[in-house]
Amino acid sequence: MEQFADMIREYYSDPLGPLAKQFMFRRPPTVGELQRPPQVLLLGNHSSGKSTFVNYLLGIEVQKTGVAPTDDNFTIITYGPHETDRDGPSVVSNPDLPYEGLRHFGDQLVSHIRLKLQPAELLRSVTLIDSPGMIDEAKEENGRGFDFPGVVRWFAERADLVMVFFDPDKPGTTGETLQVFKESLNGIDHKLLIVLNKMDQCQNLHDFARAYGALCWNLGKVIPRKDLPMIYNTFVPLEGKQKSDLPMEDFEKARGDLIDALHRAPTRRMDNQITQMQSFAERLRLHAFVIDEAARRYRRSRMRSYAILAFLLPTLAAGALVTGLFAALPVLAVIAVVAVTLLEFVFLPRKRKRTIAQFDEIFEGLHDRELLVRDRAEDLRAMWEEVRPRAHEVAEKRGLQSFAKMSRLDRDVLNELIEDCIPKLRSQLYDALRDVSIDASSLSEVLLGVEDEPTVEELPPVLVAPAGWRLLRWGK
Repeated sequence: MEQFADMIREYYSDPLGPLAKQFMFRRPPTVGELQRPPQVLLLGNHSSGKSTFVNYLLGIEVQKTGVAPTDDNFTIITYGPHETDRDGPSVVSNPDLPYEGLRHFGDQLVSHIRLKLQPAELLRSVTLIDSPGMIDEAKEENGRGFDFPGVVRWFAERADLVMVFFDPDKPGTTGETLQVFKESLNGIDHKLLIVLNKMDQCQNLHDFARAYGALCWNLGKVIPRKDLPMIYNTFVPLEGKQKSDLPMEDFEKARGDLIDALHRAPTRRMDNQITQMQSFAERLRLHAFVIDEAARRYRRSRMRSYAILAFLLPTLAAGALVTGLFAALPVLAVIAVVAVTLLEFVFLPRKRKRTIAQFDEIFEGLHDRELLVRDRAEDLRAMWEEVRPRAHEVAEKRGLQSFAKMSRLDRDVLNELIEDCIPKLRSQLYDALRDVSIDASSLSEVLLGVEDEPTVEELPPVLVAPAGWRLLRWGK
């Protein structure tokens, strides 16, 4: 596992990091983000039992619980030898923690971040992130003072498992819940577990059927699939609580399955990091290829325009000398200055804007000529819709003329990484984990520990590819 982690860091270091910087794409994950422990994000309506579930898992009361909303913080609960609390500014400013990216959501969010260190055994293998309970009155503009769906998306993209809790009283009807499903959890179905909690509140089969049916109805509005994901119907046993008349064995089994899935989060971590890297690389390729082609067209137009001037002006000057019209030379000099000024400040800026406006056309041309993934045409177009705003923004702010030309080697390396190396890396990960039974805590120790570095001869060929690329690029 440490070999795979090193390989992922190598790919970000070269070629992805330099290309992302060259074309002003979003930054790659930091070292802290890549070395993070496995993470489980818990979402849900207020009073859906998230905090009670956390306390039950850890066997200690870490989070406050109650019927009304009791905590409006994103609380990161991780392992520490002593019980310690840290506030948001100290969390997001620590480069050794994978939460620096939260700073751009603003100070209002940072003040709602908490880190709790607890000496609970489960936290040696997984970090839990408890979120504020989602509410009915979700204002359209900064009801919480920060971009709540955006923050949930940030955590969800980096989590290895996302659990969404509902309870029989509010089975998916809150405004923020529906907003989060539409804006924050789209595209991460592979991480998602739906939990209908507090089943011990249902006194009979009729109560259960109404709650389950209402949840399915609401989820059907925000999950555009014919088949809904599996719903874990369960409860957390509490002392002194009135027992339901329903048979509880299936609900208890579902709780066990849910906890087993949580314990398997470390095995998901490496696969999720490969998926994240593939997503980054594919979007970087679209961003860089389109901008590079646009910059090539602009440079060609610029060179052609200056070539015409370089031909016409000396020709006119030579004609003036031959015909003896020496008085025309100062006029020609003025014409040359005016022509260059108009070219640089009028014609070429207009040409830049027209070229940027043709990004969609350039993308289609690249798709037909170079991307060569016919069976993924719609996926690529959807991906381009995500990438296009950023590509337009950097092209307009920086100017097409400032982008260095992308080398043929860089293009080949990026294509090879996406089409060949990453799929091989994922296949090798599956082979490494297949038929091997490793409990969550020991796997986490391997993922987070530092082993003796293997020699190049011990690594699979795909794991030494970047070294070869760098040698080629250095000319050695």
